Amino acid sequence: MWIQRDLLKFLQSRRTSSLPVKVLRGPRQVGKTSLLNHLGTHKLVLFDDLGIRSMAETHPALFFEQFTGPLILDEATLAPQIFPEIKKRVDFERRRHQKTGEPVTLDLWITGSNQTLLQNAVRESLAGRANYYFLNTLSIHEWISTFQEGFSLNAFLMRGGWPELYASPKLNAVQYLNDFISTFIEKDIVSAAGIEKKAAFSKALQLAAGRIGQLMNASDIAKNVGVDTTTIQAWLALFEQNGILHILPPYFTNLSQRLIKTPKIYFEDTGLATRLQGWSEFEPLLLSPYFGHLLENLALGEITRFFLNRGEQPEIYFVRSKEQVEIDFLLQLPNQRFIAIEVKATPTDLTSQQMHLLDSLQLNIVDRWIVSPTSAPSFVKARVVSLDQIFSQLEQHVPRPF
Repeated sequence: MWIQRDLLKFLQSRRTSSLPVKVLRGPRQVGKTSLLNHLGTHKLVLFDDLGIRSMAETHPALFFEQFTGPLILDEATLAPQIFPEIKKRVDFERRRHQKTGEPVTLDLWITGSNQTLLQNAVRESLAGRANYYFLNTLSIHEWISTFQEGFSLNAFLMRGGWPELYASPKLNAVQYLNDFISTFIEKDIVSAAGIEKKAAFSKALQLAAGRIGQLMNASDIAKNVGVDTTTIQAWLALFEQNGILHILPPYFTNLSQRLIKTPKIYFEDTGLATRLQGWSEFEPLLLSPYFGHLLENLALGEITRFFLNRGEQPEIYFVRSKEQVEIDFLLQLPNQRFIAIEVKATPTDLTSQQMHLLDSLQLNIVDRWIVSPTSAPSFVKARVVSLDQIFSQLEQHVPRPF
């Protein structure tokens, strides 16, 4: 299994945590267990094992007597009764530390793919007792740094960042992603959330994929699916919670009367969106009207992964005026600095209307980018940054913390 080394380096630099429990979230098949196991500091316990799961469910105290030391509890949501026991042990160790000054010895990693189950399990038991990290599919930067080859737009649009598709290049990407949709989305999430209208649920996700880069219109999706708007809003939130959708908020203030305040829809992994749209070959996609929005999705994913792989939460927005003037992404950096980012298949400079929109925000915009698949000379109003340069360009503004 491919180890995602960007996040691994961060975790290795943070060997000690302020809290005794650490939760690594992320969809199935992104390499959570492999990454934690690669740390070499914790013993792996697989809850896929029916015997282990049964013990954890029926005798959780006995489970921790048998499995001692630093542990990785893989897919612990399969044994929800383990969480009250973890809470009890965390609280006991805290009281002991406060009374005697002895260090807290409990050291657990918990992985979770199904965020609905994970949220239900930790809402009460681990509130204030755990640090949370998120692992997503591969970044373009990770792919290049591992293979030391040029970026392949074809590969990332059609395969996304799923590690197994690169570790085993002979795998059929269409079948792999179809299986992921069938098992994780249409079965695991549906089951955990108690969704009864399974066909409508799947259709809603497909319609969302067709609306990448567009304003979120739950009522329009509801009309096409045949359910009410409130249901669609709940489903979209569920997709976002489980690391499938990225709902991008608009930037506005109370004084921004002429700015759109509706969020936009993107996917966390572009390859998954491409598959849900029905594409199986690159050339027809390249000539389609969806191509530009999928490029936006790739750029957003790269920016997001830059921060998540450092254990930080990215602050990314878009800006659109009621006159339809838009900036694709407005990235907030530390110390109230911003980068304005436009994504274009063929680079062109920012327009005077876009510059006026940015000026009206009265923000400290320290850089303006035109993100494109390949390098090109910069313009007067913005610099051209290729997709594979996003990480290195961001590091000039936000140096590595480790």
